[in-house]
Amino acid sequence: MIKKASLRLLQRPAMEETVLPGEIYRRTSLNDDLAEAGNPAVELNGPLLMNIMVKFFHAYVYPGSHEQVLELNDISLLFDRFVHRRLGSDVLENCLDLRKRLLSYGFALCMLADLPKSVHIFKAIAEAKTQLDGEPYTGLDIGSGTGVLMLAMDVQAKRNGFESSSLVGIERNQIVAERTNEVLGNMGLGNVLVADAKKKDSYGFLEGRKLHYICNETLPGAGRSLWKEDFIFISKTLFDGLEEHTSDAGCFPEAVLVGRSPEEMLTVLDSSTGFQLKDEKYPLRLMKPYGISLSGEMTGLEDVGQAYESFIPSSWKAVLTRRW
Repeated sequence: MIKKASLRLLQRPAMEETVLPGEIYRRTSLNDDLAEAGNPAVELNGPLLMNIMVKFFHAYVYPGSHEQVLELNDISLLFDRFVHRRLGSDVLENCLDLRKRLLSYGFALCMLADLPKSVHIFKAIAEAKTQLDGEPYTGLDIGSGTGVLMLAMDVQAKRNGFESSSLVGIERNQIVAERTNEVLGNMGLGNVLVADAKKKDSYGFLEGRKLHYICNETLPGAGRSLWKEDFIFISKTLFDGLEEHTSDAGCFPEAVLVGRSPEEMLTVLDSSTGFQLKDEKYPLRLMKPYGISLSGEMTGLEDVGQAYESFIPSSWKAVLTRRW
């Protein structure tokens, strides 16, 4: 009895506020919001993009909900359960299967649940202008996770006037890839392969096609050496070994600011050099990323999404996961 009472005291109570303010929540389906975002005459503002993020989060855990008009309280409850998935929480009582699901997809959902950064990145991709013409729009997403950036590429394709898109993701986590395939398949938004993106033979599916846009989500966080993730190694494969497919592609990130430290040997990498150093006097793999270019503006990794933090209630800022 004493042990049970002690455990109860450690239980986290439910969050009191909703994950978004009620005044910006749209009583529309995710499909409706994405259709609106694909209209080039529509401004991709914070409220619209925040709605897309939270509704896609729900659709990832509950495939099929992209067609439904959801209650904000239900979405908020799911976020509450996610951020407390490893802890005792009132909102996870008798939810063992859901807890297991949230743990299985946890890393991918952590990226999406950093709502301000996810919105900022989504907006930069969705608003990008393509350099290539020719149907269909062809997009590649490496390190796909939930596939949210594939949604952004589909919006980009529509805003650039393409009638159809062909989107492929590469993800190394089998469990996440299977769920993302299910979710995106339901939405008609491409497919995800389990492959090693560092190997040239993983890209046989391109079959002579040129890419309109590439997302490479494998950048390590600020202060972590580049060798700890695959970004520079994948980039070398893409722009050195597959240049016939990638030479005219737009990219996320557009450019990366790297250095030996925040003050030493700062250098900007971009697709013109395959995100490699022109003169490697110091090993690139030992350098660290400090910023990325979004919509033509170099932004510190810690500052990505800052402009959208005002849409998140203060109580949620302390518990939502962080992309970097």
